[in-house]
Amino acid sequence: MKLVVPKSIYPFIGILILLFLVELFTPTPIDWTQNFNSNDKRPYGSYLLVDLLKTEFFPNRTIEHETVPVFNYEYEEDESVLKNYIYITNHLDMKDWDAARLIELAEQGNQIFIAASSIGKALEDTLNLSINTDLRIAHLTKNTRIQSFENEKIYRNKTFNFEKAFDPSFIDKFNKDSLIVLGRNSEKEVQLIKKKIGKGNLFLSCQPLAFTNYNILSDNNAEYIAGAFSYLPNYPIVWDEYYKPMRAMRSSSPLKYLLVNPPLRLAFYLLFFSLVFLLIFQGKRQQQIIPIIEPLRNTSLDFIRTLGALYYTSRNHKDIADKKIKHFKEFIRSKYHTEFAEKNLHELSVRSGIALKTLQILHQQAKSVKELNQLTQEGLEDFHSKIEYIYDNCK
Repeated sequence: MKLVVPKSIYPFIGILILLFLVELFTPTPIDWTQNFNSNDKRPYGSYLLVDLLKTEFFPNRTIEHETVPVFNYEYEEDESVLKNYIYITNHLDMKDWDAARLIELAEQGNQIFIAASSIGKALEDTLNLSINTDLRIAHLTKNTRIQSFENEKIYRNKTFNFEKAFDPSFIDKFNKDSLIVLGRNSEKEVQLIKKKIGKGNLFLSCQPLAFTNYNILSDNNAEYIAGAFSYLPNYPIVWDEYYKPMRAMRSSSPLKYLLVNPPLRLAFYLLFFSLVFLLIFQGKRQQQIIPIIEPLRNTSLDFIRTLGALYYTSRNHKDIADKKIKHFKEFIRSKYHTEFAEKNLHELSVRSGIALKTLQILHQQAKSVKELNQLTQEGLEDFHSKIEYIYDNCK
């Protein structure tokens, strides 16, 4: 069955195609979402940082990607296998048991590197420090934040300019005797510290955006990242993928996660509108009633039945016999090209294969019927049987 699209749906189809083309060819705006994921190439992703860790900072060292909280990390059977644990995120919110496990890893001799603009109450209490946000108007209006290292052996008298991609935060309220300040900004606010914990160390930076794709490609800021990671020994890397901003969004709403990613959003829209079209057309196809086409009636048979009933009711046998004679003569004339007359009976017998005697009897009976005024039913039946015999046996 041919599917007919109603004209009323044409404008809807046109608008849908237009929206699809606009979405397809419109330049994609830059997505400044802070995600810090290792496979994300957007400005605030960490794709380039992970690549540098593999190729430049810690070559020939494995990188493990952890997608579970610290408390769920597998315990190393061999405690002599030490690692560098790296956490890059905007808000590192750990539970008390996670913070305790992190400190335990440091005490065993592992190195912990954290870059976050806030670390939550559990870690602040454990480390006995806090990260504050600088909300002074003079600082909020600044478009550039200058960073430098305290250790001149790393980059002597060198500064690093962070434009746009920086956090107005600094490390505050700490015991100066319990940690070492490694970096400050131009306002002398502490930005990077090192805290000795057992056999290992914990490094804390309040500038997570400094370690994203944007700053790696800006000016010489990749050197700042190299200087920060130069404090870490050449151990295998454990990269955190759990404490990321997008984790909360993914867990709260899968649909929202689809809509914030342009490729997934386009695929979702295509799937949605395809299902709508399928429901419309499939429903219309199933609901449409198939018309019943009646076969063409043989009106000739109806006409004959009507005439037969009429003559049978009127009982005019003589008139029926006259019409039969007329019809028989027309049959002989059209089939054998001769007249049904006494002088032609011998020729008609030869052509039709009917005995001459039979044709003579029928001709004599037809002549008698013509002369009668009335005819009985028995006479009509006898006359009819003779004519039907010729119809059935002529050649």
